[in-house]
Amino acid sequence: MIKKRIKILDLFPDIWMEGFKEDLADRQNLSRQIEEATNGLVKLETVFVDKGSSSIENMYDDAIVAPYILQKVKWAEKNGFDAVVIDCFLDPALDAARELVQIPIFGACQSSTSLAVRLGGRFSVIGILEDMDRAIRGNIAKYGLSEKLISIPVINVSVLDIAKKHEEVVKIAVETIEKAIRIDGAYSVVFGCTGMSPIIDSVQEQLFNRGINIPVIEPLRAAVYDAIASTMMGVSHSKVAYRSIREKHRVLDFEI
Repeated sequence: MIKKRIKILDLFPDIWMEGFKEDLADRQNLSRQIEEATNGLVKLETVFVDKGSSSIENMYDDAIVAPYILQKVKWAEKNGFDAVVIDCFLDPALDAARELVQIPIFGACQSSTSLAVRLGGRFSVIGILEDMDRAIRGNIAKYGLSEKLISIPVINVSVLDIAKKHEEVVKIAVETIEKAIRIDGAYSVVFGCTGMSPIIDSVQEQLFNRGINIPVIEPLRAAVYDAIASTMMGVSHSKVAYRSIREKHRVLDFEI
């Protein structure tokens, strides 16, 4: 029987911007829902990185934010968090973070796409920009799911514009999902950006009204619930696969 409170860190790997108010509110709402559903057993806390980029939309952004993700991951382990979720669909620094710490680390892309396969078999990712296509396909190939990926149609909205164009994004996302199902042949779909998390309820409602009943997976939630399940099971990533960091001479401009 689990007696201690479970603390999950939602690590938002972007620097704070006023445009993230809706995203933060969504995560705070998710935290309240989880606390209520678990009778206070699970607490989800969200933090932003101290330095990096205002959004992660390519491998360049991924690379420059990696040290600051690792700093927060190490901080989380030292401060009693039971697991960390990297709140970005590109899964920046996921492998390095798993090498760095013992507590389980989950990435939004890996959790959501593996769930899509389990729930529907072949799937589509609803991307936001063509810029991210190569990175998304690279991650999905690394996770061994390329044969199940049907398509990555995009809605052509940047991360920072999603909140500004809420209603428009919902409309485009619904239309794009319907095409992915009816034309591409997807059996489940995944949002290709955790910045789309605030629109999940509206999208699901509109799809239901159109008679479309397939899994629409919001990647942040997929990773959060993976983290909760892993913690409750008492398992973490393999330290044979993700071997701990060896001490050696390193010259860095930052501390981890």
